[in-house]
Amino acid sequence: MANLDVQRLRKNLLKYYGKFNVLPTNTYELSSNMDGSNCAAIIDDITSYLLKPAEKNIRLELSQIFKDSENPEIPYFEVVMDIMQFMNEFVGDPHTVELIFARVNNDVARKKLEIEDKIYYTNEEWTPEVAESAMQKLRDVGTERDYQLMVDQLTDVLSHFTSEEGIKTVRMRLNNIIKNHCQRELDDLTIHL
Repeated sequence: MANLDVQRLRKNLLKYYGKFNVLPTNTYELSSNMDGSNCAAIIDDITSYLLKPAEKNIRLELSQIFKDSENPEIPYFEVVMDIMQFMNEFVGDPHTVELIFARVNNDVARKKLEIEDKIYYTNEEWTPEVAESAMQKLRDVGTERDYQLMVDQLTDVLSHFTSEEGIKTVRMRLNNIIKNHCQRELDDLTIHL
């Protein structure tokens, strides 16, 4: 049995709890005559008590890292219809909108194919057949990253039709269209923790 100064022990434990910004636990089990196994059990209890808030925060931070890394698939046709409708309202000429969108869509599909297949296509290699297969891949498994590239390119093209303030509005509206169609699987991840 160890002879403990319970008052000093309580004072030191209170200081230690203060380091972690937590309320102290009940210290009624402390006595002046405790053996090593009793001390070890109390140390284990205090350790788990102090780690609980940190563990919760770590879990939340890690879940946010996973959520931020998610690249959800987005339904192509719904997004395209909403983007085309917005562009028609913005530009006003449906023919111009179709030409702009066809070029941007082709560029995005090409970039998606090049990134995922790790192959760079020269202009000569970018045949209508390759372009069509790239477009089909974008339609089938287009992700948020792909549509973010589309938003960037459309904003760049539409910037010729508006002012600096209008560019911000265009980017915001296009990002909202993408965000509204995102189907994130990890939104409810914190429920599983």
